[in-house]
Amino acid sequence: MSIINYLTGLSKRQPRFFNIFFVLLFCPFFLNAQDINKIIIEKDKLPVIESLSPSRANTVLKDYNSIVESNRKAVSAGREPEIMFFQYTNTENFDVIGLSSRLCIIYDTLATLNQIENAQDDIKNKTMILPVVDGLFIALDRGINSIEVLLQENYSTQTLTKNVIYYNIEGRDYLFLRSKRFTLTERAYFLDSALRLPLDNDAYWVSSEFGKRKNPFSGEMKNHNGIDLAAAEGTPVYAIKDGAVYIVIENDVDFGTYMILSHDQGKMTSVCAHLSKVFVDRYQYVKKGDVIGLVGQTGKATGPHLHFEIRQGGKAEDPRKKLNIKE
Repeated sequence: MSIINYLTGLSKRQPRFFNIFFVLLFCPFFLNAQDINKIIIEKDKLPVIESLSPSRANTVLKDYNSIVESNRKAVSAGREPEIMFFQYTNTENFDVIGLSSRLCIIYDTLATLNQIENAQDDIKNKTMILPVVDGLFIALDRGINSIEVLLQENYSTQTLTKNVIYYNIEGRDYLFLRSKRFTLTERAYFLDSALRLPLDNDAYWVSSEFGKRKNPFSGEMKNHNGIDLAAAEGTPVYAIKDGAVYIVIENDVDFGTYMILSHDQGKMTSVCAHLSKVFVDRYQYVKKGDVIGLVGQTGKATGPHLHFEIRQGGKAEDPRKKLNIKE
C-alpha cells in the first residue's frame, strides 16, 4: 500500500494496518488526524499517591492497587482495561525495580513512561506518572536515551492494528503497546549500567594518572583532569556508554582533535582527546562499544595516546573509579 493510500484510508475509517516507522516519520500528521485515539495527560491534574506504605488511611494507594488488579484480570479475559493515571513523588527513595514491586506494574512500563534509562538511575524525589496497566510507551519524537532509541529501532518495522492508543503526556507524544515487555536485548540494556573501557584491555598502558602532575611541556604542577592511555596510533577508541556526540573539535592547540560525548541526558560527559581520526558527527547518537575514533598524537602530545576524562555534573572524576582500568 502506498503512503498516500494509507493516509486516505485513515480518513475514511477503513480498517488498516501500519508500522511504527510511518508513525515516527509522519507523526505530526497522525497526531492531528481526527481518527487517532489520543489521550492528553497532565501530570499536575492526576490523583496523588502520597506514600507507597499500605495502611487503612492510604485510600488512594488502595484505589490504585484495586484498579491494577482489576485491569490485569480484564486483559487476561480479553476485555478492555480501565485507562487511568496517578502521580507519586519518590520521597521514599525506591529504585525503579522496588517501585515496580510495590505497585505491581512491570518496570518496563514505569521506565518507558517516565524516561528512565536504566535500572540504576537515581529517581529520588522524582515525580512519577503511574499507569494502571502493563505495556510499553514508545516516544514518537527523537529518543532521548538509549532505551528509547532501542525501542524505536526494534519496533520500526512491527505491524500493528489500527486500534492502538496514543498519549500526549506532559507535551510529549507516545504510542502505547499494551501488554508488551522489553525483549531480552532491551532488558539487557536497561539492567546493565556498567561502563566499558575506551580502549581494548590489551591495547594500552597508563602513561599518566588523574590528579596533580608536572606538565610535560611547561614543567608546572597542574591538575590533570583525566587519565592518559598510551597506545599505538590508529588503535580504535570506543564509546564507554550510550550517548550523543556533544561536540567534535579539530586542531585544538592542546587537545588536537577531540570529542565530548554526553551521557544520561547530560548528567555525565566523557572526553576523548589527541585523536588521529573521528568517525562520528556532532549530535550523532552512539551506543556503548561503537568505534568513535582512533588514537593519535594531535595537539600537545609527547607520543600517541588517548587522553580520557569522565565528568559528573561538569566536575572531573578519576576514570579509575568508574572503569576497570588495568595497572
